Amino acid sequence: QAGQANLNKNMKVLIQNLQKRKCLASQLSKTYHPDVMLVQEINLSSETFPFPANNVSSMGYGTAIGSRFDVSDVMTVQSPYTEFGGFIQKKTTVATVKSVQFVSFHGYNGQPFKNKEKLVAHVEAVLAVLSPGRALFAGDFNTWTEEHLTAVKESLEKSGFDLAYSWSYPGRSHPLDHAFTRGVKIGISQNYSCESDHRGAVLELDLEDLVS
Repeated sequence: QAGQANLNKNMKVLIQNLQKRKCLASQLSKTYHPDVMLVQEINLSSETFPFPANNVSSMGYGTAIGSRFDVSDVMTVQSPYTEFGGFIQKKTTVATVKSVQFVSFHGYNGQPFKNKEKLVAHVEAVLAVLSPGRALFAGDFNTWTEEHLTAVKESLEKSGFDLAYSWSYPGRSHPLDHAFTRGVKIGISQNYSCESDHRGAVLELDLEDLVS
């Protein structure tokens, strides 16, 4: 009902690293009534909210995009670099909803060295598959330092994206989670706590005042 009410005016987008918590995305959908969900570390098999666009491992964990509207032009991108001894390759999901291209991004982590060049390479691998035009590129970027965030911003700005919203990670001075926009404006924004170690965000995209 909430998604139908917002059909012609705005689009409510929820962004959340789920920390592999069972059914958490579906629970959040009932609380916040998003039109689109961009999630990371999803436990896909446990969810009842529809996620037709997803990029998960054989264990069912990864990124996904769900929506109350039609989802099209689904693409998946892997980080160019593996981590944790070569066993993990961070995954990204891309899809279009109502003429806006969405990216659910879980960035290269690279513990313990946290190599920012490899994180930027992951961002640029995703940028390489995007179409020109309106887009929201959001999720857990693993920007552990200000230098990480600066490098990511510079890469995205070259492709026309602006940092629109960041929200804190509990106990850390630098946010890990961000939303970058191109050609769309964010109206209302908020963040919240839940069962995950990450806070989540709810953003409203203004569809009546799309930036050309």
